[in-house]
Amino acid sequence: MKPHYFIGIKIPSAISKKLDEERRSWNMQSHKRQTPPQDMHITLLFIGEDVYDEIGQAEKLLSSIKQPPFSLAVDGIKAFGNPSTPRIIYASLENSEELQGLQRQVLESLEPLQIRPDPKEFIPHITLASKWAGGAPGEPQFSIGKMRFEVTEFSLFQIAPKENPRYRKIANYVLEKDVE
Repeated sequence: MKPHYFIGIKIPSAISKKLDEERRSWNMQSHKRQTPPQDMHITLLFIGEDVYDEIGQAEKLLSSIKQPPFSLAVDGIKAFGNPSTPRIIYASLENSEELQGLQRQVLESLEPLQIRPDPKEFIPHITLASKWAGGAPGEPQFSIGKMRFEVTEFSLFQIAPKENPRYRKIANYVLEKDVE
């Protein structure tokens, strides 16, 4: 199987550790996989397999993105899928024009390539647990305290499913303060 890729924002260590602590306090048995703190991220664009051998070009095109750093806040816990047997439990984020703008720039920068974005709506989130484990369905009730963090960079990641950490930075892009 060829490597898969995505573009994302790595969650700062202090925040990912806090998210992990909160999740552990829930004593969650409902999902088979819990995202390790070192793998917590926000996906800006899932690329998947590099079918057209364009990752090198994508790496260069992403360096053209110019945006100042910005702040994000975790504002709650939500789920994807059936509410009583959700596929994914995630930390939701407050609406952010800056994050939406960064995601838009990522898409626009890669337009010359054959890489196509996921057609699903961009819902910024941090996956905490995935893969429903079975058992009696119910409405999971999880809560989390507000957390705020600075976004100062984004990265191109390669997915290494059998490694730890699972996501390896291929290239890193620093957001610059002096962007108009």
